[in-house]
Amino acid sequence: MRKKAVVMVIVLIFIALSVIGDRYLNRSNDSNVFSGTIEGTELPVQSELGGRVVDLLVSEGQVVKAGDIIAKLDDSQAKISLAIAKSQHTQAQAKLNDLLGGARAEEIRRLEHLVSQAKANLSALEPSLKLEEDNLAANLKLYESGAISKQVVDTQRTKLDTLKAQYQSAQASVDATQASLDQAQAGYTQPTIQAQKAAVDIAAQSIKTAELGLSKLTLKSPASGQVLYQNVELGQVVNPGSTLATILDPNDLWIKVYVPGAKLSQIKMGGTVSIAADAYPDKTFKGQIQYISTQAEFTPKNVQTKEERTTTVYAVKIGITNTEDQLKAGMPADITLE
Repeated sequence: MRKKAVVMVIVLIFIALSVIGDRYLNRSNDSNVFSGTIEGTELPVQSELGGRVVDLLVSEGQVVKAGDIIAKLDDSQAKISLAIAKSQHTQAQAKLNDLLGGARAEEIRRLEHLVSQAKANLSALEPSLKLEEDNLAANLKLYESGAISKQVVDTQRTKLDTLKAQYQSAQASVDATQASLDQAQAGYTQPTIQAQKAAVDIAAQSIKTAELGLSKLTLKSPASGQVLYQNVELGQVVNPGSTLATILDPNDLWIKVYVPGAKLSQIKMGGTVSIAADAYPDKTFKGQIQYISTQAEFTPKNVQTKEERTTTVYAVKIGITNTEDQLKAGMPADITLE
């Protein structure tokens, strides 16, 4: 019984090896079959800004979804810039509101009071000015008659000049306060208002710029996939453009094969091919030709025979259209032209 069992096992092994051997022999003899390795599109997660990595939320091999946070850079300075921009916008908007609303009633009343006070001061000086002018005229007559000295006349003239200067200053105060009152009552001019509106718009754009800079310090996954490489460590300072992680997109799998020039007439852009993977010997998948090189090259060095290495070929990229979540990057596969 044991001998029969052993013989049966040997027979089954021989049959299996024969089937597999025939399969690969048929593949190798089929001139329309080309071998390659399944590859996936690698998406780098790069930072537009530099800074220190303060949070690292993924590790190699981890599966992530599009939009998941990969890492965060130090954002303390960016938050300060945003707060300053918001404060400047608030100030600019408040000033614009004042210009659009015109002068407040309290301000107008205050200016009216200043005008009245300035006019009162001017009026109070007028009698004294008239008196000193009359005194100077009288002193000049007395001086001409020899009743008083020239020094008395000069003293009176100086007194009058001082009073005139006070009167002129009071008149200037009346003019200035009246101009302020007139402007407050008339409101601000359109050029002034338009200039302040522009200042508000600039401040608003500064907020958007600060918010954009802050958002760029949070790095997110560009697509769903698997973390292939973790390129930085927590606490590391990175430069702008640095790659923090690399994501493998499992939904964008493809194979590159090299087709001899004599076979180019059998393929075309958009054409379909059959894909057989060693991991699934009894199943085939579909692929579509996405790219055909226009430049010939020598067969890659990993080809075994010298004759094949001297053959010029064309690179052909084939996108896998139905992976059924079974094919993975790194798997060897055979492509059959249809």
